[in-house]
Amino acid sequence: MTDQLSLYNGALIKLGQPRLSALTDEGKARRALDAEYAKTLKACLEAAFWNFAMRFVQLEATPSVGSSFGYRYVFDKPDDWIRTAGVTLDGYGKVPLLDYDDRASLLLADNETIYLRYVSNDQDYGMDLGLWPQTFVDFVETSLAWTVCEEVTGSADRKDRLEKARSIAKYKASNTDAMNEAVTRYPPAGRLVQSRGSSSRRRPEGLR
Repeated sequence: MTDQLSLYNGALIKLGQPRLSALTDEGKARRALDAEYAKTLKACLEAAFWNFAMRFVQLEATPSVGSSFGYRYVFDKPDDWIRTAGVTLDGYGKVPLLDYDDRASLLLADNETIYLRYVSNDQDYGMDLGLWPQTFVDFVETSLAWTVCEEVTGSADRKDRLEKARSIAKYKASNTDAMNEAVTRYPPAGRLVQSRGSSSRRRPEGLR
C-alpha cells in the first residue's frame, strides 16, 4: 500500500535525491513536490480509463434547466468527475446512450434519466491510494519526478530521460489496468462535443 510520503520518495529516488523521513521535512525538494502533487495526481487520473478509479452513477436532469434547442435535458456532472468513460440508458451499464453531448461540467441528452460511468477522484475511488496497482504507483512517481526535475536537480537532460520513462510507465500501467476488465461494456464518448479538462460550471449557449 502506498501513501503520499512513499510517492515523494519514489520520485526522489528517480531523481537521484535523498529520501524524506516525513512530509514535514524542510527543503527544496519537499516544497516542489508539495506544489505539484495535486495537479500531477489529477493529470495521471485523466490519462486513461482506470478501472480502480471507475464509478457508475444514475443522473437525473437538473431541475428548471433545459435547452431552448437541441437536447432537452441538462445534467450536472458529479463533483468527483475526472473523465467520462461512457453513458448508458440502463442501471446495468449494458445499453449505451450514443447520442448525447459532453460539455465541461455538463451532459446534455434527450433522456430524463441517464447512467454515467466515469473516472472519479473521490477518496473511495481514484484517490484511494490503497487501490492503486503498482504500475500506476510507478506512473505517478515518474510523473512527479518529471514535473519537479529541473527545479530540484537543475538538469534538463535528466528531465528528457524522465519524459521517456514516464511514457513507458503510463503504457505499462494502462496495459495492466486493461487486463483487469475482460469485456468492454460500451465505447467511450467519441464524436460528441467534449471539454473534459475544464472545471468550469458555465452553462452552454441556448440554455435557460
